[in-house]
Amino acid sequence: MASAPFPPRGCPPRVVLEDPEFLVVEKPAGMHTAPGARGAVDPRGEDADPGDLRSPSLAEWVFLRYPEILAVEGWNRGEGGLIHRLDRETSGLVLFARTSRSFRTLARSADEGLFRKEYALRARPSGGTLPGSRPGRTAPRGVDPEGWRSLSDTPFAPGQDPGPLRESDRAKSLCSLLSDALHAGRPVGVSGVFRPYGPGAARVACADPEADLGKARKPWGSTVYRTDFLAASAEGETLELRVALTRGFRHQIRAHLAWIGLPLDGDEVYGGARGDRLALHAGVLEFPDPRNGAMVRIEA
Repeated sequence: MASAPFPPRGCPPRVVLEDPEFLVVEKPAGMHTAPGARGAVDPRGEDADPGDLRSPSLAEWVFLRYPEILAVEGWNRGEGGLIHRLDRETSGLVLFARTSRSFRTLARSADEGLFRKEYALRARPSGGTLPGSRPGRTAPRGVDPEGWRSLSDTPFAPGQDPGPLRESDRAKSLCSLLSDALHAGRPVGVSGVFRPYGPGAARVACADPEADLGKARKPWGSTVYRTDFLAASAEGETLELRVALTRGFRHQIRAHLAWIGLPLDGDEVYGGARGDRLALHAGVLEFPDPRNGAMVRIEA
């Protein structure tokens, strides 16, 4: 698998497909998706970071160029034909409906789980856990959990600098577990329910959907969200991964990967290494055409 492309943070949006019924735009990292996202928490994916109030959202950028999209009766006031969102620091494809009729059809398809999104990401093995989660650490389904934990949690001697060789060996071994399971045809991924977590509910925590949460069950949502692995390769001390989802929750991929000990590069919120940008890009979008139901696949 080739090294994942991550467009520079702050580059301008780009129209990828213009259709009479819908519009697909590539959002840059560092830009809010929706006008009302600043300071809001939305399970459809938008970041809660207030960000730069002077900067227009992707939706506002689109409305200036396609005013009919603002007139669409959408999810919320002021969002127009915006169908789905990406976190502020995630780049990639976003879909807009150009008519209210198309919006209703596309929104129904999204609610039915007929949308599919593929993401490229770069993750780095870490011995940390995902605070607030139950359990605090897990392994992806489809791989040997004990083998995964032994590789993820291998301690270094006190005061020892692990060096790039040891870290690259760990990344290569974890990648082999994922690749072997994928090549064997086993479903590989992470599933869980979510709850807001931390000061201002700026993060999320995960829980095993089959765990007995007892009296602490109430804050957790009832919907199980799944992140499926498609491909994995080791690149030095990191793993280059492709994943897919059909239903998305705020910070889903970031939290799921941190939960299995693979926080994304550039994601300091979830324990990742500091970087120029979050290493997460939504490069593929599939959805039913609102006119005839035929699947549309867009790649960027």
